Amino acid sequence: MSRVSKKEDQFYEMFQELASRIVVAADCYYDIISTYPAEIGRVHEMKEYETACDQLLGDIFRQLSESFITPFDREDISELIRTMDDVVDGMENVAKRYELFHVNANPPEATEMARLAKDACHHMETLFKHFHDFRKDPVVMEEAGKIHDIEDEGDHVFHGALARLYDDKDVSATHLLKWNTLYNKQEEILDSCKDVATLVGNVVLKNA
Repeated sequence: MSRVSKKEDQFYEMFQELASRIVVAADCYYDIISTYPAEIGRVHEMKEYETACDQLLGDIFRQLSESFITPFDREDISELIRTMDDVVDGMENVAKRYELFHVNANPPEATEMARLAKDACHHMETLFKHFHDFRKDPVVMEEAGKIHDIEDEGDHVFHGALARLYDDKDVSATHLLKWNTLYNKQEEILDSCKDVATLVGNVVLKNA
């Protein structure tokens, strides 16, 4: 293997590692939301996963600053890993707010949006396992498309959740504010997953 390939491989390995860490965080996030309040004590785990991803992000940026050779544009690498990190930040943020807001009942839409986020992250991991060969491997764009489909499904769940929330005439303003915030934060996670897929698609098109 040439020196150039080794330099490029370092980045692809880091992308895979970051995606794998995101999946671990996503599984924990889903467990917390879907079983609430049984697993709320695991919120501290989400912070640990978020910190671990931040540390890896720092490693990738150092590699980026020290490398003369990169697999594609530096700006695209930077934007891609920042957006991947946004996914973990968002999940940690929602899990923490469940604890801070003293949520006393968990609507089914919240669990469904958490499941969709988990599924999107698993597709992201598969995508990055194939990303080193993105010019030839169709799995990359297939997985990106699946993430877009999941985000579309999440939009329907999100809008239905808001409609049901505001249709209830007997809830307090505090309840409305709490769940409006949580639903929006959950939707932002799915948006970040979609943004990762979009950025990957842009990289494929620019480097075809």
